[in-house]
Amino acid sequence: MNTDAPQPTQPTEEPARGIATLFFRNRYLLWLSIAVIGVAGLSAILNLPRLEDPRIVNRGPLIVTAVPGANAERVEALVTEVLEEALDEIETIKHISSTSRAGVSVVSIELADDVHAGNNEQIFAEVRDKVRSATPLLPPEAQTPVVDDKREAVAFTLLLGVTWDGPGDPQLGVMARLADELGDQLRNLPGTELVRVYGEPQEEIVVEVDRDELAEAGIDVRSLAQQIGNADAKRPAGTLRGATSDLIIEVDGELDTLRRVASLPIATGLGDSLLTVGDLATVERGWQSPEGEIGLYNGQRTVFVAARVGAAVQVTDWAAAAYELTDRFAAERGPSIRIDRIFEQEPYTTTRLRELVFNLLAGAVVIILAVMIIMGLRSAVIVCAALPLTVALVMFGWQLLGVPIHQMSVFGLIIALGLLIDNAIVMTDEVFSRKAQGDSSLAAVGYAVGHLFLPLLASTITTVLAFAPILLLPGGAGDFVGTIGLSVILAICASFLVAMTITASLAGLFTKPTPADEKRRWYRDGATLGPVSRAYPKLLRRLYAMPIAAIFVAAALPFAGFAVAPTLGSQFFPPVDRNMFELRLWMPSDTAIHATLDEARAVEQTLRTLDGVEEVSWLVGGSHPTVYYNLVMDQDRSANYAQAAVTTTSAAATRRLVEEAQQLLDEKHPGAQILTRNFGQGPPVVADLEYRIYGPDITRLQQLGDDLRVVLQKHPQVLHTQAAMPRGEPKLFFNADEDAARLAGLSLADIGNQLEAGLEGGVSGSILESPEAMPVRVRFPESQRAELDDIASSPLVVPASNQWVNAASLGRFELRPELGGIARFDGRRTNTVSAYTRSGSLPIDISNEVMSNLSDRGFVLPAGYRLSLGGASEQSSEANANLARYAPILVVMMVATLILTFRSIRMALILGGVAFSAVGLALLATWCYSFPVSFNMILGTLGLIGVALNDSIVVLAALKADPRIAQRDLDATVQTVVGCTRHIISTTATTVGGFLPLLVLVGGAFWPQLAIVLVGGIIGATLVALIFVPAAFLLLQPGAKRTTPSPAA
Repeated sequence: MNTDAPQPTQPTEEPARGIATLFFRNRYLLWLSIAVIGVAGLSAILNLPRLEDPRIVNRGPLIVTAVPGANAERVEALVTEVLEEALDEIETIKHISSTSRAGVSVVSIELADDVHAGNNEQIFAEVRDKVRSATPLLPPEAQTPVVDDKREAVAFTLLLGVTWDGPGDPQLGVMARLADELGDQLRNLPGTELVRVYGEPQEEIVVEVDRDELAEAGIDVRSLAQQIGNADAKRPAGTLRGATSDLIIEVDGELDTLRRVASLPIATGLGDSLLTVGDLATVERGWQSPEGEIGLYNGQRTVFVAARVGAAVQVTDWAAAAYELTDRFAAERGPSIRIDRIFEQEPYTTTRLRELVFNLLAGAVVIILAVMIIMGLRSAVIVCAALPLTVALVMFGWQLLGVPIHQMSVFGLIIALGLLIDNAIVMTDEVFSRKAQGDSSLAAVGYAVGHLFLPLLASTITTVLAFAPILLLPGGAGDFVGTIGLSVILAICASFLVAMTITASLAGLFTKPTPADEKRRWYRDGATLGPVSRAYPKLLRRLYAMPIAAIFVAAALPFAGFAVAPTLGSQFFPPVDRNMFELRLWMPSDTAIHATLDEARAVEQTLRTLDGVEEVSWLVGGSHPTVYYNLVMDQDRSANYAQAAVTTTSAAATRRLVEEAQQLLDEKHPGAQILTRNFGQGPPVVADLEYRIYGPDITRLQQLGDDLRVVLQKHPQVLHTQAAMPRGEPKLFFNADEDAARLAGLSLADIGNQLEAGLEGGVSGSILESPEAMPVRVRFPESQRAELDDIASSPLVVPASNQWVNAASLGRFELRPELGGIARFDGRRTNTVSAYTRSGSLPIDISNEVMSNLSDRGFVLPAGYRLSLGGASEQSSEANANLARYAPILVVMMVATLILTFRSIRMALILGGVAFSAVGLALLATWCYSFPVSFNMILGTLGLIGVALNDSIVVLAALKADPRIAQRDLDATVQTVVGCTRHIISTTATTVGGFLPLLVLVGGAFWPQLAIVLVGGIIGATLVALIFVPAAFLLLQPGAKRTTPSPAA
């Protein structure tokens, strides 16, 4: 194809020399370049790590501080605020949110979007330093804050379950020890990044005292625990420093056996006699009660061992080694222990990449067929040789930049297919046209490279700038989709280099124009449609004769897209298609963990009545180990909470079950709040809807939260709501008579300390059983602390005496509500109201609808209070704002490129109209398929702008090259556009062909939302390039007279 007007030209007589024909003249350079590129690509394929999804940078460390016995307000004032003030000094922190509950402070940090994998560890170290410096300011009863910076938005690669399969009740001790041993072996496996154990019972040495005998001896539980701890001589006793050597001294007598603990001498209250621990208590092995977490797999008690592979490791190779290790471990432990593979990331990774690679290859085949039909077999082979060469260069670029193979990087290649082939089509067609006009191969190559260098460079730069916002996008959304932009940019740049060098040379070597007197064959010369070929120029003449009308014709579809835009819904990212979904269970806040466990078992039984449920794994008391990168482990020490991962027979079964299970579980289990959810795509979103109410007064915040929940529950798409600061939770208060206590010799602190030690236990000392240290806990037996009457009759020992008084004689217990928790966001008290919506709904639209109707529903904020949006709406708004962050400079750079290329502001205006039209076409394509406006759709729109500009730049270059068109010569205009049409149609066909497999063969909503924008939009972009661009070009020419069509036309 000749991008100049097809007018008679003289063959070039002198052979072209210089850089333009270097590869054509130096065949060694040509073939060696092809070989080197092939080897580089093959090396990258073999060595690049493979993941299912891109890794989202960890920007969310968590700080957990236990404060036994403190209520929520005390935890907020003495712990949470202290930590927040220290953390405020770190500039890279974006948000700090916290929850202060009775006995625990949880501070969540969100780092700035600009934080990346190269500097987040440094910031985590700074966070730990700030927390360490603030620790001395915490109250004495506060434990050392724990900074957890390993809760990344990354799925575990392998989740194993250690389950008892022998006779009798589960042997929890055996399960726990084997889980730790298996975790240690996985840690030693090359490539392992992280191993965590969940649902592991904590073994301890339990000293259960008879409280009456203890009181008669004048000893309380705290005193007994202290004496046991003092007898545990695991501490240095100085050093003997001699003239020639130093010897460390240690007092012999550490706690090493149960018998040793039972035989410890204990001084009585007055110190005038000795008893042994065995005289006052029973000593035996036991379990921490209540348990912190409980794991279940298909109804059986299990201990989870979760392992994650490093980002630079081949997951397939690591998984094979891990499977061999676990199989060998299970075989060595005998039949009583079963090691279940609850979740395996490797099959999902392999399947996902296989699907995308198949779509990539299928798209390439469709492109090859389209090019062959349009251009003929010989030209198609030359054009399509650019595909593997460009892909090889891109993969080599991935290897250099440390980008693994995952669904986003591969999808970037799929998007680039139709774009990268464009340069090869134009170059091959131009060389072929020059040879057909009589040029030698050398001259044809030199002319084509020289003539097309600037237009193709301009189209490459504009496409790179169109995709640059995706590459530069910061934050979680950028981590997720950024490699799409990188892959497209690498592919476009590589295709330009290949077209200018290898494709041009191959075209010069192997294209062979058909002699004029020889009959055309479609398989050799490309297909021609006789009637269409004759009618097409006539149609163009009529349109260009009335350029304003032609512009309106071309703009009809884009303006239709803008017209239907208000009817489109909004979505952040669509859900994923997977044979798994999550289930969350909340019980009332005062529920014990074993009651939550019983409810979880009942829920599972109900769930299994539905067809399609295969496996169910639970973690009761905390978040389930992450089996999908989008899930957030945000629950700790929550006895009333349980989370399950449900495996189904297929992705289709999941879509059906999520809705069916939600309805059935709500009916069968009204006492619990249950949520079933599809796994989502994109950065994690904890709740679909979030509304943050800021204000100073806790009571008012609670009332406003309740009012907002009432409004939300009235929406038909809202399933459940929650508030971060709920109304008071039940709590027992001991109303002591202070005068009576003083007369008895007890202070209120003495009463509280003795009751807590007897009920919760005093821990002091430990027994070493390699490699574990089991703490020694002293407490009342369960029979003396399970009922309120038992607690009320507890003896309280008067210090430094052998006297005691009954607790009931000093006061009475009263059940009263207490503040359940205090939430803060960026240093202000905040009641965050969360809502979860039905499957298939659009949370952003629901959120906006509720916000707009709040005043109509009677919800009014008082002075000093403020409301803001969180959840999916906030994530989407931030991602869109980040996407537009670099838009001004990129737009200026794009305009500058076009002006410098064409040396005309008018040409830049025309191409600006093309970009604007592409947006309208993207909206129309989205509307036709009833998809919402999502982040995927926005990404597709950017790609469509790049494709549309490419086509239009080629047409503009051809129009500008013919001086007759500047005089508004319609014949010359029609001839030039007809000459460009084959290229435009080829680009359209290859782009559509590249995405057809995604539309036809891949279900769900994630990929089709993006693909339909490009497939549907490029068809409209073809009309824009062939009608709008020439008509606008004619209209914007200075006042030359229009040349009328010749009668022969």
